[in-house]
Amino acid sequence: MSERLMNMENNSLMSIFVSKMKVAVIVLGALLFPFIGQAEMTAPQFVAACNANIKQAGGITASFSMSSGGQKTSGIIKTEGTKFAIETKSMSTWYDGKSMWTYNPRSNETTLVRPTQAELAETNPLHLISSRISQFTASYAKNQTAGVKTIVLTPKSKQTGFKSLHLTVDPKTMLPVKLVAVPTSGQAVTVSLSSVKTGLKHPASTFVYQKSRYPKATIVDLR
Repeated sequence: MSERLMNMENNSLMSIFVSKMKVAVIVLGALLFPFIGQAEMTAPQFVAACNANIKQAGGITASFSMSSGGQKTSGIIKTEGTKFAIETKSMSTWYDGKSMWTYNPRSNETTLVRPTQAELAETNPLHLISSRISQFTASYAKNQTAGVKTIVLTPKSKQTGFKSLHLTVDPKTMLPVKLVAVPTSGQAVTVSLSSVKTGLKHPASTFVYQKSRYPKATIVDLR
């Protein structure tokens, strides 16, 4: 082979190698960039991003489990904007943005109220995050678990009704997966979310009490 051909072949191989290296660098940059961005986020910025993601997620459906003082329950939660519906074996709740109905199958009673912000936060953990987060100071927890980020939320005043909140977020989806709420009085409540689906469009009837489902229930109107 002539020296010219050898030089051409070497240059061609080098060109291919450089081209592949450029592609590799671009791919690695694309993979690493989100993690670098998240690592640079302060805790308040991280919580704000999570909050914004919840608001932009549209309709949400998730399975949840809740425990407090040795008692456990589980169910399904559906939300869209400020509206939500929660169903468990022991209780079902609907909130249409104005009125909240709570059905108790044991007493066969449905209570109707105009809930306060505190009552909404106690009922729906996502409401607590999206609507009252400005009342807390955020910092990263000292002990972190691989694959998630835990934020400690400390109330700015005692009027929140909480000593602290521990919010655990999946950084891939920027959605909460766990919330531990420690009230100023009473026992801590742990809520875990799973099978979270976003971008849904729930019918308006999802968030309104359907009398036809409970024809014999007594309605207690406390509005």
